[in-house]
Amino acid sequence: SFVNSGDQPVAIAEIRTNCDCLAAESDRPRYAPGERGVIKARFTTGDRLGLYERSILVVTDEGGDPARLAVKVDVPAPAEASPRTVDWRVNAAAEPRAIELAVAPELAIDFTSAVSTGAGFDVRLEPVEAGRRYRVVVMPKSTAERTSAAIRIRGTERAGREVTISAYAYVR
Repeated sequence: SFVNSGDQPVAIAEIRTNCDCLAAESDRPRYAPGERGVIKARFTTGDRLGLYERSILVVTDEGGDPARLAVKVDVPAPAEASPRTVDWRVNAAAEPRAIELAVAPELAIDFTSAVSTGAGFDVRLEPVEAGRRYRVVVMPKSTAERTSAAIRIRGTERAGREVTISAYAYVR
């Protein structure tokens, strides 16, 4: 929110962001003296997690330096994988290992697939409590040599947003 505290109308000439993940716009193009306005921003999370600091530059017809607005967004994980990594020693017994997946308390996610990015592992998704808890069972096809893969666990939040959680498997 802002107020044109000057004695002349101010027009917004341009609004720029420093990331394609952030879009911003003003509620109108021109503000009379004493008039209030709003710059609205929309952050697209995509597969981003954690804290992000972005900026919005607002250029007006007044000249001078643009106004710089700071945006801080903390994107919580929609679900946590525990452990995030499973591993086996070279030439050890190829036994299955489980990754437990817990959905954030405020969400419900229907996970429907778990896929290994490498050919060296078999992966199976098991629902424990639909929408809340899942188990991903990972088994190396062989432990004779080193290999690794990302495990992509995909699902859909009840609001329709697609979710991908990653875990990792190694033979070391």
